[in-house]
Amino acid sequence: MLERADRVVDRVMEKVIALGGVVSGEHGIGVTKLKYLDPKILAELSAYRLKVDPKGTMNPGKLDDLEVLQHIFTPSFNLLELEAHILQRAQIESLSKKVDYCIRCGKCKIDCCVYYPARGMFYHPRNKNLAIGSLIEALLFDAQRERSTDFALLRWLEEVADHCTICHKCLKPCPVDIDTGEVSVLEREILSGWGIKHSTPMTEMTLSYLASRSPGFNSMFRKAVLQIGGAAQRAGTRLTAPIQPENDPPALYPLRMLRSQVPEVPSATLSDILPECGPDQVLVFEPEGEAESSVFYFPGCGSERLISTISMAAIHMLLERGSRVVLPPPFLCCGFPAHVNAKTEQYGSIVLRNSVMFSQIREMFSYIDFDACIVTCGTCMEGLEAIEADRLFGGRIKDIAGFLQEKGLTIEGTGKYLYHAPCHDSLSGKALEAIDSIGGFGSVRAVPHCCSEAGTLSLSRPDITDSMLQRKRVAILEAMHGASGAVMLTNCLHAFRG
Repeated sequence: MLERADRVVDRVMEKVIALGGVVSGEHGIGVTKLKYLDPKILAELSAYRLKVDPKGTMNPGKLDDLEVLQHIFTPSFNLLELEAHILQRAQIESLSKKVDYCIRCGKCKIDCCVYYPARGMFYHPRNKNLAIGSLIEALLFDAQRERSTDFALLRWLEEVADHCTICHKCLKPCPVDIDTGEVSVLEREILSGWGIKHSTPMTEMTLSYLASRSPGFNSMFRKAVLQIGGAAQRAGTRLTAPIQPENDPPALYPLRMLRSQVPEVPSATLSDILPECGPDQVLVFEPEGEAESSVFYFPGCGSERLISTISMAAIHMLLERGSRVVLPPPFLCCGFPAHVNAKTEQYGSIVLRNSVMFSQIREMFSYIDFDACIVTCGTCMEGLEAIEADRLFGGRIKDIAGFLQEKGLTIEGTGKYLYHAPCHDSLSGKALEAIDSIGGFGSVRAVPHCCSEAGTLSLSRPDITDSMLQRKRVAILEAMHGASGAVMLTNCLHAFRG
């Protein structure tokens, strides 16, 4: 790269001279430009210096010895090469490249979930990019001055990396197409690679649960953690309410986890009510009449294991609209939670397993023309898009509501409702259009801001999500206009919990 830069400079200087310009500028000539100077000018300069400084006291040999070009060390190029080696060693070269293009315009902060000045959160992408740039400069300085190779300063990167829900909303307004969601995942991978990424026991337990396909482990975890643990958390929330600070989250992690109650999970998972299905089997549901379409429905962890009533309702509605439903084996995860938590090995294993399994399912049903791959979760949509599941099942991945809208579903009813648009929007910002098309909801008002659940972020950093939850509460109260209650519509199961 540096050799190429040298060649580019040679061509530029040649063009400058050809156009009648000069290679010297306001910052002086130094020695790197010596070879481009006109020999006649150098001769005149040498004669003048000999006249005013016959002993050569002032800067001896400067702009006189062409041989020096073979031995110089200049910050302009040689230091760049040294810093490139340091960046590679610190594993942050790719991170530096991703944020270098930021023009500091601040257009990203409008939709950023973790930008909430009222609670002291200023972590929108522009500020994070500035912080990353400063941190990289500090790393380079430390490595050169202290000759340190442990890069201890990287620990400060975690605070930047944690303040992100990986929603990708910042990408659309960015004039230079920086996806801070991808940048945040990269930051977490760097921290994990250096062994300095922190993860709470609850987060680790949850990721193990989502990755496990063991019926026994799933049953035990659900009973012990989701049901008994959930009941204990709700009781703890009620008991600690009097000592909880009104605004700022408490300093202790246990108290942070008791700031708000988690909802109860349904009594049964999807696999509990369906016919028994082995780890290498699929279930096929036929509508009462002739099938008008065929879909592959991926319920994901949330709809299958956490809030199973969503997957049950999805299958019911698909069958009611005349669709044949092909269901994969139980206890599958899209891999998104592992990906955003920098569990690279776990994520790779899930992606490989799903890719092989989906290909085999498609081959098994090669006689069927699939209309779509159906999801009831925005992160599942993103996870399946990453492995190109749409190419196997009808060329598209659709949210259940959007698919039912296409099939002509209509509902009768009136009333006033609120709508929460999730960070990972499986309806791509067209939920209100779908609601209006389906009907039955009267007037619907959208309520801005993140629900604060944010996957495992609420387990890893409840101090961050507490501020996000506070902002959402304020927005909901404003939208209710003093009403005693309201019904909230959403197309995100995580928002249901948040």
